[in-house]
Amino acid sequence: MVIPDISPAIPDDADALAAVYRSAYRENRELGFPAKAESVTAAIVSTWIAEARVYVATVEDELVGGVRIEETAPDRAKLSRLGVHEEWKGNGIGSELVDHAEQAARDRGFDTVWLTTPPEHPFLPAFYRGRGYEKTGDYPLEYRDYDEIVMEKRLR
Repeated sequence: MVIPDISPAIPDDADALAAVYRSAYRENRELGFPAKAESVTAAIVSTWIAEARVYVATVEDELVGGVRIEETAPDRAKLSRLGVHEEWKGNGIGSELVDHAEQAARDRGFDTVWLTTPPEHPFLPAFYRGRGYEKTGDYPLEYRDYDEIVMEKRLR
């Protein structure tokens, strides 16, 4: 297990974070769950950093992961774009990023964090269930060959 430093993303992180997402989401495509994050550009990541709360994980000054959290209602926040560079997967960095994002949401007064994930993914639904998330609905996708589910976690 590696304990990363986690901090708010800054505009200068956009190139490195885009590279992390391209690496992290490549595996999902190979598993049959392609996502836009696999081809994300630094310009798009810059927009995420400007418009939402994005956190980055670094290990020895190398940016190795990221996560985004966005307000979707006064008491709800959406966790998305969790990604860890393929060379760093399996070291607990994703868990640390989720912990940090949940605490940030709690600190901002949100009661619930929600996310979407493919129900047939070989490890993501179990990862989130193990962290206290429960399926609360379906999330149909017209632009992909698969649908997703909504999972939620009460913070209070």
